[in-house]
Amino acid sequence: MTVSDKFSVLVFSRDLDPYSLRMLHELERIGHTVHVVLEPLRSATSRDWGTEISVVERVKLNGRFDKHAAQRYAEQVAQCKPDVCLCYTSRALSVALTARRRHHFKVPVIGSRGAIGGVSAWYLQDWFTYLSPALDAVTCMSQAIANKLSHEARRFYPKHPGMFEVIYPGYGQLMDEHEPIGPRHRSTSERVRLLCVANDRPIKGLAVLLDAVEQHLASDDWQLDIVGQCGEAIRQRIAQSPKLQQHVVAHGFRSDVPDFFRAAHIYIQPTLQPGEGIGNSMAEAMSFSLPVITSNVGGGIELTEHERTGIHFEVGNPVALGQAIDRLIQDPVTCDALGQAAAQTLQTRFSLHNEALAFVALFKQVMARLHR
Repeated sequence: MTVSDKFSVLVFSRDLDPYSLRMLHELERIGHTVHVVLEPLRSATSRDWGTEISVVERVKLNGRFDKHAAQRYAEQVAQCKPDVCLCYTSRALSVALTARRRHHFKVPVIGSRGAIGGVSAWYLQDWFTYLSPALDAVTCMSQAIANKLSHEARRFYPKHPGMFEVIYPGYGQLMDEHEPIGPRHRSTSERVRLLCVANDRPIKGLAVLLDAVEQHLASDDWQLDIVGQCGEAIRQRIAQSPKLQQHVVAHGFRSDVPDFFRAAHIYIQPTLQPGEGIGNSMAEAMSFSLPVITSNVGGGIELTEHERTGIHFEVGNPVALGQAIDRLIQDPVTCDALGQAAAQTLQTRFSLHNEALAFVALFKQVMARLHR
C-alpha cells in the first residue's frame, strides 16, 4: 500500500449524527468512497441521512445477534467490496461481528462511538461489544477512554489483539454553526455568568461544583447556570441553601443551549474520574470563546491546555475549584485571552480534516495487519 491509496469504507450504524456525517463527508472530499447501511427511519420526523450521503440499504436490527440482519450486512460487504467496515453504534457493531463470523468475510471491522464521549454513558452490553477480541480496532474520543478500554480488555483477555486508538473529533466544525464570538470585554463590576452543561451523573462532579461556589467562592456578584438533567439530590441541595438559591439556577433540559453559551463568561466541567471523555459541551463552550475550568483528570485535560486555553484544578477539591473560579472572575482580561485561545485550538488541533486523516491512518494500520 502507498500513501496515495484511497479506501472504500462501508459504515454500519443504527443512525448517524452531525459529527459523524461531517467526518464521512470529509473522507469523501479527500478522495475516499463511503457507503452507509442504517436502520429504517423510525418516524416521519426522523432525519433522512440518505439525502446527504450514500445510504445503500436500511436494515432493521432486532437485537445484537440478529442473524437475518447479519446476512444482509454480509451481502452489502460482498456487493460494495469495502476495504474496511466502520461501525458507529454498539448494536450495529455486534451484528457486523456476527456477520463476519457466520459468513467468513475478511474485511476489518472497526468500532466507534459517534458523538458519545465517556464510558460512564455506556451500557453493560457496550462493554462486551467494544472489548471483543474479534475487533480489529476501536476508535476512542480521548486517551482517557482508550486507557480505560485497553486496561479492561487486557484484564478479560490477556492476549487481546485489538487496537484502541485515539481519534479526536473534528470539533473545529462547531465554529461554523454560529456567529464568530469575540472577547466579552467584561468589566470587574459586571455580574459574572458561570455555566455547566451536564446531566447529573456522579462522574460529572456537580456536587463538588456546588460545594465550591457555596463555601469557597470569595466573589459575590455571580450566577451559576446548570443546564441538563438534575436529580432530586442536587435540586434539594440548592433549595436548602440560601446562598445557592440566590446564585444557582438548575434549568433542566433546554433547547436554547447556544444562548447560554453566548451569555456565559466562564465554563466549568468538574469531572471526577479518568474514564470520562472530552465532553461535547466543553468543546461547544470553547467554540463560543469561553475559558474552561476542568479537573485534572479525564478527557478535558486533552482538549484544554492548563493556563493557555483553560485552568485545571485538583480533582474533587472544591477549594481549588473555588480559587480557579475566583481568579477568572477577578481577571476578565485573562478570562478573554483563555477563551480566544480555546476557540483557536479547535480550528487547528481539532479540525475536521485532522480527524479524517487520523481515520485514514488507522485504516492503513488495520489493512497492513490484515496482509501480514
